[in-house]
Amino acid sequence: MLATNPIEELKKRFNPKAAKNVSATYLIQITGPQGGSWVARINKGQLDLITFEPAHNISPDCTISVSVEDLQMIMAGKLSAMTAALSGMLSIDGELGLAMQLVPIFFEGQGMF
Repeated sequence: MLATNPIEELKKRFNPKAAKNVSATYLIQITGPQGGSWVARINKGQLDLITFEPAHNISPDCTISVSVEDLQMIMAGKLSAMTAALSGMLSIDGELGLAMQLVPIFFEGQGMF
């Protein structure tokens, strides 16, 4: 089962070994209860995950938008991110390749894309 909120769950799932060759900044926008916007900076195996504030003036490499319900289904393995993206439940703005790199980092073994 998921942690109390999706961002805490992502922190728990972070796989630094899978992220060792990744350097990117993501804006994660989650709608619904316990939703919000967060900046995830991944730099060579390190994760910095902070609440997004417009004053931060951050230019993400990739923006991912999803509802909390759909994200929970993805995390539980009941919905693939590719299916969610193709059906409009999950949107990606920026490089699709960067979004795909998140699969082994947060969802190892789930075959999300």
